[in-house]
Amino acid sequence: MRFNKLFLYASFLFLISCNGAIVYKEFDLQAETEAWIVQEDDFSFQMVDENGIVNNWNLTEEDNYYSESSGTFLFIPTDKTMREVHYQKFRSAILGDFSFSADAGFSEVNPWISFNMPHLYFEFDAVTHKPNRLYLSPNSGESFTWADYEEVDQPFDFKVVTDLEIKGDTYPEEVAVFELIDQMGILESKSIVKFAFSKDIGLIYLELKSGLKYYRI
Repeated sequence: MRFNKLFLYASFLFLISCNGAIVYKEFDLQAETEAWIVQEDDFSFQMVDENGIVNNWNLTEEDNYYSESSGTFLFIPTDKTMREVHYQKFRSAILGDFSFSADAGFSEVNPWISFNMPHLYFEFDAVTHKPNRLYLSPNSGESFTWADYEEVDQPFDFKVVTDLEIKGDTYPEEVAVFELIDQMGILESKSIVKFAFSKDIGLIYLELKSGLKYYRI
């Protein structure tokens, strides 16, 4: 016991003496991650459903910033990490808010892309294209999180493809295609269960649980 106290005390003094030499790391967005960001001024777009009703989406928020996180030992800061994030939020009078983030992550090998929309948050690795996280939060207040896609009964399907064709239009850039299999029956008919997001263009397709489909125009 006495040894442990002495060790902790010595460690404490050492960290105090080294407090000015905190390990500092900064991770910037790489080209592969930045490619998913739609670069347009006053960005807005339209989608039309199968009944011919046009839905307007307007960019309401956009920010580029560095998110900070710190490590400590015995309450003394030991390291600080800054990672670059680019955030865009769009608003639709019909479907609500949709937001997109490109995040540099905590190393050059694990940046991620995330999508946040009513009842659904999804995140994937921008380099390997593997799913990172799926989070559902329906109006009932229940929430479900799958930390590892491989360990569950595949509640969703995800892939990144090129030359995707949707209703006669071909998208040559990489397109992230997500589809939720609502096995638990927890989502409402207006919940988004499928979407496609293309580099250089953004959101190009949406499908609700009711079966109603929206296409980019």
